[in-house]
Formats: sequence, C-alpha cells, structure tokens
Amino acid sequence: MRLRTILAATAAIGLGAGALPAAAETFRAATWNVSGSPNDVFLNDFADQVREATGGEIDFEIFPGGVLLPADGTLPGIASGVAQLANITAAYIPSDMPVDAVTADLSFAADDQLALAFAKTEVGFFNEQMQKEIRGHDLVFVTSFSIGIYYPICSFDLSSVDDLDGRKVRTSSATQIEFATQYGAVPVSVPASEIYTGIQRGSLDCAFGDALFLTDYFKLNEVAQSVYRLPLGSNATGGYYMNEDFWAERTPEERRAMFKALSRATARSMIGYQAKVDQAWEAAEAAGVALNEPSEADMAALAEFNEAFIAKLAQSEMDKRGIDDPTQLIDDMVAAMDKWKGLLAEVDTTDLDAVTALLDREIFDRIDVETYGLD
Repeated sequence: MRLRTILAATAAIGLGAGALPAAAETFRAATWNVSGSPNDVFLNDFADQVREATGGEIDFEIFPGGVLLPADGTLPGIASGVAQLANITAAYIPSDMPVDAVTADLSFAADDQLALAFAKTEVGFFNEQMQKEIRGHDLVFVTSFSIGIYYPICSFDLSSVDDLDGRKVRTSSATQIEFATQYGAVPVSVPASEIYTGIQRGSLDCAFGDALFLTDYFKLNEVAQSVYRLPLGSNATGGYYMNEDFWAERTPEERRAMFKALSRATARSMIGYQAKVDQAWEAAEAAGVALNEPSEADMAALAEFNEAFIAKLAQSEMDKRGIDDPTQLIDDMVAAMDKWKGLLAEVDTTDLDAVTALLDREIFDRIDVETYGLD
C-alpha cells in the first residue's frame, strides 16, 4: 500500500469524515556506504533538488551506513520496495549482475575518472544488454559513478614498472594481477584495513590504489615513499537504481524533474570526488611522498597491454560469467570513454553548470520520460 493511502486512512480514522488535505509522499533512499561518503552526499543532494523541484511533493529520507540495506542485499531491497532508490555495487553480487561486471572489468583500461563515470552512465541507459539485465531485476537504472584511478603506491621509490620485480603488491582486480605479474611482482591478498600496516612493516611493498588511499581512506601518505602515476584503471561497477513501481507511478513531469536532479547531482558528485583527489595529491606531496610520472616506454607498454586485454575480453567474459557475447557492450564502453574524454577536454571540469549541461545534452535529455523504464 502506498504511503499516501496509509496516511489518508489513518487521518480518516482520527478525524472522522471531514475533508483531508493532500499529503506529500516520503520515500526511502539507501546506501551501504557510511554517512558523508560520496554516495551519501549524492543521495542527499538529489533529494534536496527533487524536494525543491516538486514543491515537497516528492521527498526522500536517506539511510546511509547499511542501516536499511546491506551491500549484498541492496538489489532485492530496491526490487521489493524496501527502498525506492539506492546504489548497487555489482561486484558484491556478480552472479546477479554478470553483464554489469563486464564494465567493471573493462574499467582497467580507464585513465580518466570522470570520463569513466559518464561513459558508464550513458551505456547504462542505452546499451540493450545492460538494460535487459537491469529490467530483469525489476529495477530502473538512473545514473552511475566511478571511484578514482588506481596507481602503484609504494614503500620505496618506484620509477619504472621494472622496479616491481620481486615486490609484494596488493592488487584490486584480476587484470591488475595479470599486469603486475608480467613484471615479476608478487600479488598479495590482504584486507584493505591491513594495507597501512603491511607497508609499514614490510609485508607489502606496494598497493594499487587511488589518490584517496593516501589520505581519506588509509592515510598511506604516512608510510608510502612514492606513487608511480601509471594509470591502472578504476572501477565503474553498478550505479544508482530506482524501484520499478515507484518510477512507473510518477508522472512524466516528475520523472523529468528527477532526471534534472540526477544529472546535476551526478556532475556535482564527480566534480567533488575529483577535487578530493587533487587535494590528496597536494597532501601527499607535502608529506614528502614522491609523485613520479610514468616514462613514455611504460605508457606505451600499458597501452599495448590494454589493447590485448580488450581484444580478448569478450571471450573471457563469456567463459567466466556464462553470458551472451558482450562485444557490443565492450565496444560501446570503449567508444563512450573516448567520447567523454574529448568532451571533458573542452570544458572546465570544475564548472558544475558546464558539466551538468554536457550530461543533459549527451544523456539525460535524450531519454523519453514517457516510455523509459515502463516497458
């Protein structure tokens, strides 16, 4: 039973048969990430915008920290209406979202966080294989995001990938392992919470992580000596999804208002993440961590690795995940990442209005609110 009906029925019991004022609806948005995390900030930003745009007719209460839905329970929680909006990390449920996992694996080839996030958002809306998987779970995809670009963060002065030979390295994906081992690195599996002490005590020589590993997440600027800024991908697994019934019950005008809010909240979230990355680099440099730029030879070797990796990815994903041929999905993602790198190079990526305008033009304004998510 919808909340408006419940409120009306309750009021009727208490007040008798008198006329009742219209009641706005309060819905639930959830993230398993903690309060103040990028996902929590995004949800609050979106809720504030929608509340204002609809005059309070659509309101969301935000539940961070997994208090409403845990990471591995978010998909069924949205589908059943426990929450009407939440972010899903598909890596936690690979058997439920194997197609989405392809985009996560492909993220190794990314070297631009914003371009990856916006490419994943575009492909999430317009790729048929992605949409088929999403709609099969009674979900409506509404936007995406990505974490930062990963680099080797080391306890010694790493200035070439050849220096990884014999070093113990904590990686975050099978592709990172493949790349590192071809240079003689020894992959070490440790929980994220043990990265700091591992580098401090010498049981780890390096960890592949984004700039926030140095500051917000693990304070590695206290124990690391260098970062070799060779881009070793990111992760664009999952995204934000709405409950199918909730979406269908909104008017086209309400859906458009939500898309406007989603576009701006996506832009603000990713711009904010990039600002934190820039601050992390500054803090690391101030702490004496060397930020070593990659050689042309290492960049060329990485490009060659990525080309071979992408060429074999479709077959690898079919073998590993038992899915239909994802060649079109891979092609769409590669093309979208290249496209968004070009688009973002033409604007100030700290300008919220400019980035939002790009997202509107290239993605959100292209979506037909009369039909999307309703078939």
